[in-house]
Amino acid sequence: MTKPPSILICDDEADLAGELGEFFSACGWQTIVHTTAPDALEALHAGLAPTCLLTDLRIGHFSGAELVAATRRLPKALQPQVYCIMTGHVVESTEAKDFGADLLFIKPLDPDLALNDIQKLIPAAYSA
Repeated sequence: MTKPPSILICDDEADLAGELGEFFSACGWQTIVHTTAPDALEALHAGLAPTCLLTDLRIGHFSGAELVAATRRLPKALQPQVYCIMTGHVVESTEAKDFGADLLFIKPLDPDLALNDIQKLIPAAYSA
């Protein structure tokens, strides 16, 4: 049996984070939602190792880019395979790589589009 993909969603907008979590869960993903970057980072340090990290660019006093950078310093086995940042703010760059991510989404986020783009970057064994 194939292991389902997992996603760690980190957004300080609890309603949005919850809705995204419900969407990915309905698509067969194991879903973990945190509303603060320190909580998400703690879960990652504890061995969570999700297939994908989807984080807001601005999470309180923390930035999604900082969360991505901190996650990339974890042992390889604990790092997500796909890093995504989403933002509803005007940003100087629209290049995901400028934030250390694989994908950059602009809010309002279309969850179907996000799922499609993420699935293109993960191994076929995880495709839900």
